[in-house]
This record gives sequence, structure tokens and C-alpha cells, in this order.
Amino acid sequence: MTDWLELAKSKKTELFDLIEQLVMIETPTSDKAANDRISIFAADLLKAIGGEVTIHHQDEFGDHITADWSANSNNAATQHALVVGHLDTVWPLGTLERMGYTEKDGRLYGPGVLDMKAGIATTIIGLRTLREQGLWPNRPIKVLFNTDEEVGSPSSRPLVEESAKGAEYALVMEPGQAGAGALKTQRKGLGEFRLLVEGKASHAGAFPERGASAIHELSHRIIELQTMNDWPNGITVNTGIISGGSARNTIPAKAEAVIDVRVRTNEQAGEIESKIRALSPTIEGTTLTITGSFHRPPMERTPELAKLAGKLIGWSNDFGFELTEESTGGGSDANLTAAMGVPSADGMGSKGLNPHAEGENIQIGEQVNRLALFMKAINSL
Repeated sequence: MTDWLELAKSKKTELFDLIEQLVMIETPTSDKAANDRISIFAADLLKAIGGEVTIHHQDEFGDHITADWSANSNNAATQHALVVGHLDTVWPLGTLERMGYTEKDGRLYGPGVLDMKAGIATTIIGLRTLREQGLWPNRPIKVLFNTDEEVGSPSSRPLVEESAKGAEYALVMEPGQAGAGALKTQRKGLGEFRLLVEGKASHAGAFPERGASAIHELSHRIIELQTMNDWPNGITVNTGIISGGSARNTIPAKAEAVIDVRVRTNEQAGEIESKIRALSPTIEGTTLTITGSFHRPPMERTPELAKLAGKLIGWSNDFGFELTEESTGGGSDANLTAAMGVPSADGMGSKGLNPHAEGENIQIGEQVNRLALFMKAINSL
């Protein structure tokens, strides 16, 4: 019987060497060349484990990669295991020089170490170890690493959805929720809408009555949008960016707002989107144009998802460390895999603090636990 925790401990040096290598390759989403470099690096590591690697070339973002392994026998399970992670980070080039990659008090600090270079390393080392130890599962496996998750996966969404088709389950190697490192078993759906108001310009001092203020109209609609919030039920509508006008002494002919919307369920998404699209102007001479949509559907805690989380939590308890589950308002590619009907365990990758913020770190001892859990999951689910 495999002692998964001891096996993970024996791979600690390999694991942390790879985490360091990944962190040292800075990969802001906006830098295609940087992400192409890490894609090639990760692709070579996956090929070395026997994966059939495909590089999905992109024009704007870094190239995405998938790796596939067939089942070991003819009587294997037909549904594949899917592992998803992202190679891009929110940190601009040069952050590493300023922030550094350091160890202190049982934690490793560095830009992107938590979100989510540690999860990428855990995937690669975990699969390599399963192959070396003869513990490979009797089902197909697919790994997807994309390079645009931090901006909503605009170019990789079709690839994520295609990869999820027919999957038995998905492990999304994002960091766990908050300081507890909990599995994320419910994520809000995310929508972005743009509200463009067009009015009529006029001299604000000499002929104000001849104008129709786009900013004035936009102000009314922002107040109306604010009334759509229902925080107790998980609905948030936030006007995050506004712009408009051309000069201090001119009645503004154009104004625009960018609106962030988050919901818990698909039903809520439909209701809120209908309300936003039904907005209408009240100031004579102004018109509204509304664009946008929900780019991440809600990840709802289905019975199948709860069952998957229960197995992972049970195994972690067997290994002697605590794993819990939580809901979160943030989105990830788990929203997409779950919307495809695939039970998805999100937050498998690491435990730490300060994602997207100064002092981003992972807990060293916990990373070994995460490796053990990942290997057990791939072997046994």
C-alpha cells in the first residue's frame, strides 16, 4: 500500500527546485514572449513524462499547451482526468528583481509563487513521480496550461471547454482559498458590461439648453445599477470605471462605464443580464448602447462536485493534514470546466498568503501535502 505522504516527502527537493525555476521566469499576461518561454519549458517537461504535447499558438497571448496520455490497457476507463493550470501572473517584468525569491519562517516568497507556479510544479512533479513509481492510473489524462487566465481566459476558453468534454473530473491547480488553503467548491459567475451614453455637445455657458449631457444620464444609470446589488444572496454589481466629456466648458456628448457583475447561480446571471440590457435613458437627447456578457459562468456546488471534494478532504485527513472547502467571489477556469458538467476540484495547488499582492508566499510544509494529495487523486479517482 502506497504511503503517499512519504512518497511526496522524497520528492521535496525536485518539487522546490522546479517551483524556483518557474518563479524565475517572469510571466505577466501581457508579455507574449515571456509566456512563450515558460510554455516551451513546461512543454518539454511534460514530453519527458511521455505526454503527447500540443502547442496552441496565439497571436496576442502566450502559447497555450496541452499534454495527453492514453490509458494503460484496453479495459481502462474511457473518461479522462483533466488537470488545468495557468502560467501567466499579474506581476510586471522586473518585479522579481525588486521582490526577490526568498525563504523565511517556513514560507517561500516570490511573485507568482502562490498564484500559481507552485500548482504547476506540483502537477509536473506529481505526474513524473506516478510514472516513475508505476502508479499511473488506468484512464486517459489531459493537462492544460494556459497563459491568459489572469485576464479571464479570452483566448483559451474554447480550449478549456474542449478539453473538459468527456472528462470524469477536473483538478484545477489554483491556490486554495484564503489562509486556510481551502478547496473552492463554489465560485461566482463573472460578467463585464459596458454602458455607452451618447448625448449632444453644446457650450456649457452660452447654450447649455441645446445640449444633452451624457455624463448626467450616465450618473442616473449608475444609481440604477447600484440598486441591483443583493449582497446577502451573492449578487454584486459594481461600476468600476467611468469616463466621459471633452472639456470643462462643454456639455459632454459621450460617457462610458465599465461594470463588473458577479452572481452565484445561472438563474441570477440571466436575471441580472436582462435588467442591465433593459436600461433606458431618461434625459431627452441621450441614447444608451450596452455591450458585454458573462465571460465566466457560475461554478455551482452540485452533488457530484461535493462528492469529489469529500473524497479529497477525506484523503487529506488520512494523511494527517486538514483540508476544508469554501465559496469565493473570484473566478477561475474551474467556472468553465464545471459549466461543462465536469465535477471540478479547485484550489488544489498550494496554501499560502497574499495572492496578487506584496508578500505573496506559499507554506513550504503544506506544499508537500498538496503533492501527496494530487498524486493520490490522479491515481485513485
